[in-house]
Amino acid sequence: MTYRGEFEQAEIDAGSWYAVSGPAQCNVHLYELIYQSIGVQGEPAQLSAALLLPDAGGCPGPYPLLAEGHGTEPNRDYSMTAIGATNTRVGFFAAHGYAVVATDYLGLGKSDYDFHPYLHADSEASAMIDALRAARHAGEALEVEYSGKVMVMGYSQGGHTAMATQREIEANHLDEFYLVATAPMAGPYALSQTFLNSWFGRTAGEVNNLAAHLAAFTMVSYQNVYGNIYQSPSDVFKEPYASMVEDLFPGPMSLWDMLMAGTLPPADQLSLFRQDAFSADFIANPDNAFRQALVRNDLLNWTPVSPMLLCGSSGDSIVEFQNALTARDVFAARGVDVPAIDVAGQVPPGADGLTHHSGYGAPLCFRVVRDMLFDPAR
Repeated sequence: MTYRGEFEQAEIDAGSWYAVSGPAQCNVHLYELIYQSIGVQGEPAQLSAALLLPDAGGCPGPYPLLAEGHGTEPNRDYSMTAIGATNTRVGFFAAHGYAVVATDYLGLGKSDYDFHPYLHADSEASAMIDALRAARHAGEALEVEYSGKVMVMGYSQGGHTAMATQREIEANHLDEFYLVATAPMAGPYALSQTFLNSWFGRTAGEVNNLAAHLAAFTMVSYQNVYGNIYQSPSDVFKEPYASMVEDLFPGPMSLWDMLMAGTLPPADQLSLFRQDAFSADFIANPDNAFRQALVRNDLLNWTPVSPMLLCGSSGDSIVEFQNALTARDVFAARGVDVPAIDVAGQVPPGADGLTHHSGYGAPLCFRVVRDMLFDPAR
C-alpha cells in the first residue's frame, strides 16, 4: 500500500460535473494497492487498484466499502491511481463518505499478468472481489472504520464486471461480504446478443464508432482465454490489422488515442477489417467459436438477491440500452424487481451516441445510483 496524495474539497468541486455531483463533503485520500488475485486458470496473479478514502474531518465513518469497475481501457499502463481530484469517482462517491476501491483488472496497471481478459466474467469478478479484500486489509492497517456494508458498481465494461461480481458473491461469498446494493451501468449483460446486434457497425440505429475496437479487444481476449477463436489473427482480421491487433489490446494507446489516429477502420468500413468468411460465419453459425465464447460470458443466467439498480442511456450507440431492459425483464420473470433507469432525457439535445456513452452517461447514472440506491442502503 502506497499513499499517493490528498484531494482537497475545492479541487474536487472544480470538476465539470459539480452541478450534478453536489459539493464535496470532505477531502479524499488516494492510496495505491498491490494485491494478489488469480488468473483465468486460477493461477496466482498480481493486480493493482486505487483506494479512495474520505477524510474523517468532513466525512466521519463508518464507511461503506464500494467496489468499482472502470470502462474499456486498452492502454496497458492505465492505472486508477492516475486519476485527479475532478474524477467522477472522487466527486460523486469518495467525497460523500464512501470508501471506494477501483481495480485496474488483470493485465492492466501494475498487474504482472500477460494479457487483459476483457469481458471475461469470472476473472472480472475475482479481480473485484480480491480488491475488496485488499481494501479491507489496507483499512485495518490505516485504522479506517468500515461499516461492514459492501456495494458494487461499474460502467460500460465495469457494468459487466459489477454484475459478474454480484453473481459470484451471491453464489459463493455471502458469508464473507454483506452485499447491500449493486449498480451495473451501461454494460453488455446480454453479451452475445449485443455483438450480434452491432456486428455491422450500428447500435440502436446509430453508428457505433467503437465497433472495430470492441470486437478486436474481445476476440484477442477470448483467444488468450479459450485458445480457439483463431489459429492466426489473419484468420479473422485482414491486413494490416491482423499484424497489429494483438499488440494493441492491450498496448500503448487508449481508445481515444486510437479514434483520433484512425488506427482501426470506422464503422462503415468493417469489411476492410474482418475476414469475410469469418464475419459471415459469426452471423450464421451458432457454433462459431467466438459466439460460443460470448455466450459463456452472458450474465442473465442467475437471479440477483441483493438490491440492484440498472442505469444507462437509450441514446447510447456503443452499448445498447436494451441490455438493461433485457436484464430487467429476465429478472422480473424470476420474481425480482430491478429498476432500469434511462438518463437520455438529461443529455443535451444533439449529442451523438458516443457522447451519450462516454460523456454524459456515467456521471448522470452515478448521481441516480447514489441518490436512489446507495445513500438509502448505507
